[in-house]
Amino acid sequence: MGYNDRDYMQPGYGGRPPGMPGPFEGAPVTKWLLIINVGILVLQILLTNPGQIPFLRDEGAFSIQKALYDFQIWRFLSFQFLHANFGHLFANCLGLFFFGPHIERWMTSRAYLTFYLLCGTAGALFYTLLFFLPGFLEGTYPGTRMVGASAGLFGILAAFYFVAPNARVLLFFVIPMQMRTLAVVYFGLEMAAVLFNWHNAGGSAGHLGGALFGLAVLKSPALKKFVIRLSQIGDKKNGRRPRSSRDATIVREKRQSPIELSKEIDRILDKISEHGIQSLTAKEKETLNRARRP
Repeated sequence: MGYNDRDYMQPGYGGRPPGMPGPFEGAPVTKWLLIINVGILVLQILLTNPGQIPFLRDEGAFSIQKALYDFQIWRFLSFQFLHANFGHLFANCLGLFFFGPHIERWMTSRAYLTFYLLCGTAGALFYTLLFFLPGFLEGTYPGTRMVGASAGLFGILAAFYFVAPNARVLLFFVIPMQMRTLAVVYFGLEMAAVLFNWHNAGGSAGHLGGALFGLAVLKSPALKKFVIRLSQIGDKKNGRRPRSSRDATIVREKRQSPIELSKEIDRILDKISEHGIQSLTAKEKETLNRARRP
């Protein structure tokens, strides 16, 4: 039986395949990041008079002038929730929707949120570093504003590359390729934008900073522990027992990617349909149970 022949793939079917998580099951942070980003842009539009700089963007956008010279350090975080327009918002939200839940399920939600915000902050710091290095970001001024969730999103993309390098994805949502190929293409484009000072070179610097920090966290035990410890702040104070390191650590369970796990679940469901649940091996039952867990 093909995937498209199943009952749950037919028009009007209201349920989900057995054992398969919903788009945000086990990923509440991703859902709320999407809601907050959309809500802030709508609010920004409602509070803006024609011909004026949007109030929220003016007060929350990152710039070297405001964040460093004027010591408004909250801008290292606030710029990550602001967007220039709906097109900018749509592109970032689409990436969060497709990749965020997979990575959040690989971490605890709190570790994922910490990781995401730190990647965004790293993007602003890398942009700042390149600004002060001669030969980079020419024509960029201390007052140049930077907004968007892209730096955090590129950290998520880097994490997805780390846990699922062979996953099949679509470049520009059209061209199929492996995640490792997509990562090389995007990294190359962003590097070229910075080196040759293309349009939005500052944004590309932020993307690179987020991606590089994301990879560094996944490859460095010390940085990984730092993210976990930061995500657990307040647990002892509130009387909560910190989660085990297995739950909180960014893991590659049996080195199986989220996409590969979905394909394995599909095969197991086919087997149940043809031979019954009693035909499953112990390993297949464990895989099905693991997919049910948020």
